[in-house]
Amino acid sequence: MFTGIIRYQGKIVQLKPASGGKRFVVETVSEVVDALEEGITSIALDGSCHTVERKDRNCFEVYSSFETLERTTLGEATVGRKLNLELPVTPSSFLDGHIVMGHVDGIGRIVSLRSKGEAALYRFSLSPELARYLVEKDSIAIDGISLTIFDIEGEVFSVAVIPQTLSHTTLASKREGDEVNIEVHLLAKYGIEFAIRQKKREIALKEWLSS
Repeated sequence: MFTGIIRYQGKIVQLKPASGGKRFVVETVSEVVDALEEGITSIALDGSCHTVERKDRNCFEVYSSFETLERTTLGEATVGRKLNLELPVTPSSFLDGHIVMGHVDGIGRIVSLRSKGEAALYRFSLSPELARYLVEKDSIAIDGISLTIFDIEGEVFSVAVIPQTLSHTTLASKREGDEVNIEVHLLAKYGIEFAIRQKKREIALKEWLSS
């Protein structure tokens, strides 16, 4: 589990073909590598949870399955790409962002972006299947970054990005048309799915009573 607060970045330095997926070798600061335990520690790459297989002084290696490659922007990643990195939350961590599972729901796209003083206003689009989980002033993870939704118009929404986030994540290097990983809020998913199932039960009950 993660919080969506990005403290570190990494860079893909090698891509290895693997059965049913790919392996990524990521270079980052020693502080991150030292915290990793081979075969055990999870780490989020642009919001997508992976298990660390190997590490050395300044690199670590993860396996990314076909499912992850199809659902996230990692499927098109190339050597040299920078990534947002987040270590998993611990019992003593502050939950500064929101509950992020590291299970990317789909890919969104930057519709527009503009400066607002030191901050920036981004608008994103996403699929109709994910748009139903958008809630005004709720949280969303974009490339693993915890951000707040507002100004929802169908399948498009806005987020305001503060200077701290721009300077500590890869979002500042993104441009209009770029794709991003999207994880909608876990509670929104549970709420909507519960409502849908409840409605189906009501319809089934009415049909049974009228039969």
